[in-house]
Amino acid sequence: MLLKCPKRGSDKVLFEGCLKTMKKIHRIALIALFLMLASTAAAVVYRPLVLSRDKPGPAPGIVETMIITTPGSATVRFRCPLDGEATTEQKGLRRPLAIMIENHVDSRPQSSLIKACIVYETVVEGGVTRFMAIYLHNDVDTIGPVRSAREYFVDLAKQYDAIYSHCGGPATIRKVINNLAVADLDEFANSDAYWRIRGRKAPHNLYTSTDNLWQKASKRKYKTDVFYQRPNFKDDEPIEMRPDTATVDINFSKPAFSVHYEYNRQTNSYNRFMAGKPHIDGVFNRQIKPKNIVIQYVPISNIAKDPKGRVAVNLIGTGKAIVFQDGKVIQATWQRLMPTDLTRFYDTGGNEIEFNRGQTWIELVDQARMQVTFR
Repeated sequence: MLLKCPKRGSDKVLFEGCLKTMKKIHRIALIALFLMLASTAAAVVYRPLVLSRDKPGPAPGIVETMIITTPGSATVRFRCPLDGEATTEQKGLRRPLAIMIENHVDSRPQSSLIKACIVYETVVEGGVTRFMAIYLHNDVDTIGPVRSAREYFVDLAKQYDAIYSHCGGPATIRKVINNLAVADLDEFANSDAYWRIRGRKAPHNLYTSTDNLWQKASKRKYKTDVFYQRPNFKDDEPIEMRPDTATVDINFSKPAFSVHYEYNRQTNSYNRFMAGKPHIDGVFNRQIKPKNIVIQYVPISNIAKDPKGRVAVNLIGTGKAIVFQDGKVIQATWQRLMPTDLTRFYDTGGNEIEFNRGQTWIELVDQARMQVTFR
């Protein structure tokens, strides 16, 4: 807007006052123009920084990577805190599921073991082995067969503050679950989260899904803002640094439960065999191929006067371990001081071992027996 002063022949006071007003308006306009230009320049300079903060930062245990694709845009990816694989923020922030899966010969092939982040394997009773599979970033429609709990598997689930899925257990299991404050989804009290299939006889026919379990946990109002320590991860060794072959054999008890791994140099993973045959996932029809294998030597003993021959496994303290990755063998020790601590693995120099990104199988082996051979 333009202001017109009176002509010089007008009242002198009025003319001088108008002139001062115009000068003041001009100064204000110049200052405003300067501030507007400075603000625009700052927005251009700092736009990528503002974009990277549009969403809250990752929760503990989540690794965030920002990739700039075009000027002024960014794609944020999250890595699963349990296996280091790329995932979404939503899936990376969920509460883990720890699911008991049986390994009786009548339960094979199992469903969706191949999609677990971490799988534990050890003996229960009678030389039979059992799995506890931990799921986080993969959504899976069919998991099983689900079987009963054991005290030491509850102890393992506590490391991840996981929701524990099982079908019953020994008389002492409820006390252990309560003492460790584990979020429990026993099929006996949550039957609508499970189903039984035809074609297999009970107890080898019980199944569940990740969606069923997370929905049931929500209805039971289990907390979702959990915190747990995460393993550390690294990049795979370059192919030229990998050996041509490597094998691992574990003799848990009898031939039906023998385990064999063969290293694949191209994929940098270990093809898993069981009872002399490729261990095939029943849903995805592919051989299970973990990226890391951990032999954790632990004290395993028979429970006195237990009519079914159940065992006790001590998972607190320290002991010997062997880690297989990149086709190589790492002599190690394990350490876990409290039930809420994640078991950590260290090399002979005292350095914590970093795992390759991908599935890890942790084999709990009796420290009193020579059950593992490798080359």
